[in-house]
Amino acid sequence: MSVAGIIGLTEARIAADISVEAYDKICRDIREQPKWRHGSDTDCDYYDGAQTSAEVIQRLKDAGIPPQDSNLIKPIINAVLGLEARSRTDYRITSDDESQAEIAEGLSARIKEVETESRADRAMSDAYSSMIRAGIGWVEISREFDPLKYPYRVREVHRNDIYWDWASREPDLSDARYLRRDKWVDRIQAAQMFPEDSALIENSWSGWNNVDVHDGSNTGLARAYEVEQAWGHHQEEYLNRNSGMVRLSELWYRHSEDGYVLALPNGEAIEYREDNPYHQAAVAQELVQVQKSLLSRMRISIWLGPHKLMDIPSPLPHTDFPYVPFWCFRRDRSRTPYGLIRDMRGPQDQIIDLDILLYEVLNSVKVEVDNDALDLSQNTYHEVARNISSLRSMTVLNAQRRNASGFRVTREHQLAAQVFQLVQERKRRIEEVGGIYRAMLGADTSATSGVAINSLVEQGSTVLAEPNDNFRYARRMVGQQLLAFIKQDMLAGETTVAVKQGPRRKTIYFNRHVMTDAGAVVENDIATAQVKVVLEDIPATPSFRAQQLQAFTQLVNAAPPQYQAVLYPAMLELSDVPNRHELADQLRNVADGDALASKFKPYNSNST
Repeated sequence: MSVAGIIGLTEARIAADISVEAYDKICRDIREQPKWRHGSDTDCDYYDGAQTSAEVIQRLKDAGIPPQDSNLIKPIINAVLGLEARSRTDYRITSDDESQAEIAEGLSARIKEVETESRADRAMSDAYSSMIRAGIGWVEISREFDPLKYPYRVREVHRNDIYWDWASREPDLSDARYLRRDKWVDRIQAAQMFPEDSALIENSWSGWNNVDVHDGSNTGLARAYEVEQAWGHHQEEYLNRNSGMVRLSELWYRHSEDGYVLALPNGEAIEYREDNPYHQAAVAQELVQVQKSLLSRMRISIWLGPHKLMDIPSPLPHTDFPYVPFWCFRRDRSRTPYGLIRDMRGPQDQIIDLDILLYEVLNSVKVEVDNDALDLSQNTYHEVARNISSLRSMTVLNAQRRNASGFRVTREHQLAAQVFQLVQERKRRIEEVGGIYRAMLGADTSATSGVAINSLVEQGSTVLAEPNDNFRYARRMVGQQLLAFIKQDMLAGETTVAVKQGPRRKTIYFNRHVMTDAGAVVENDIATAQVKVVLEDIPATPSFRAQQLQAFTQLVNAAPPQYQAVLYPAMLELSDVPNRHELADQLRNVADGDALASKFKPYNSNST
């Protein structure tokens, strides 16, 4: 097929602009999804300490127990979040092609800067907190619209603002048909964001009382009025007149359309781009095979209730949703997400019940009275019962009673000990569910040796293996989208990236045209770079470096003196000493000079 023929076919593509009926079907699909959000909200309430219902509060009051804080879930979850902060790793760009090693090195330095400046590390930590507590967290990766801020924006998004295709099975939602994010904004701001639809927004807000839609002067408003009247949902879903805010729904959806791909000799395939001269030349020279295929496209539309304010192709440099999910666990049947707190709620509720029972047992007394044991002229049976339940009581006995031991008061202290043991067992159960043991919390345990304590810590890390593996997968997805933005911006022209190598800096040039014996070539061409995002194996946090420093110090102290001179600079780089890299290089130079001097000693004529 000729280049002209392909261009003619690609120009005949029809954009899949979503209709109101198709959007209404998506809204119905969202309403019919499993009701999992209330359970996740309850999990977060347990973390926040709002775990005592009105019924339990009344039981505490009836038992004479003052309000108490028995939140044992929060410190366990905080310990899990602390493990993530201690084991955080950096992004690194790699390439299977050795000739692109310099490109990968420069992009690694660039993505580390973007991660820091866009606050991506903080956003992903917040998403990790949400996935551990509620079962799922979300991170948005986009461009910053404010020109005075950093060009990239990475923020955590609340789980209740996002709805996705429930038929999706892939963890990255690559097979999802749609994703919708709802956001409440000020009505005036919404009109400023969409000036062409400001009249529609104002009339929808006012209930169409300020315009006659039937006079024929504005067919667009008449059509919008008819659509709103046929919309089968309440206006309160997208209009909050008390706060003056409207709900804008940001819908990302995929559609399929015919396209063409180029089958490369190595078995790979790439989409044909009519604006790419290399593609046109390859087709003209019959170096590749052209194949017709059904390609997936991404679009974005903005809705105010039934009114479509915008619908355009995705402006993103990739084909994914700009929202990355962070999963903890998902149920096998319903695919609903849940976090660590879900299995902690039962033991936590039991602890509160056992606390009430323990107070009742400690305050309860058993009184056995013969019918002639009391002096009823001084005390009645009700007065005696009331006095005994208090800390101080006085009971007047009948001096003429037949049985001297006819008045007996006993307390069930043995039962209180059993209840206390149950409370301790439920506390251990909460720790085991979270994979956090007392050694990881810094508490005393039965483990006496350092090896035993490290085994408990390793066991806890094993329990959290699945959530942490899901977190690393989501972090890579965030890094891939950031890399797509970086590569798109670097395609504009020649750019440079400074890479730090110890005390020195190395400048890497991208897209620079240089002359060689074979002619003009592009040095470090970003357009042809085949790179990918991975995570460093070694955490980059200060606490982990401190652990490495401690272990390395023991190794250096046990090494022979001649080895210590070689190992000491590496140990210095693990510390937090200012200018540690420069000092380490100076130590290496001193060690090299000493070795050279010992190798070439001055000749001694008196020696034999």
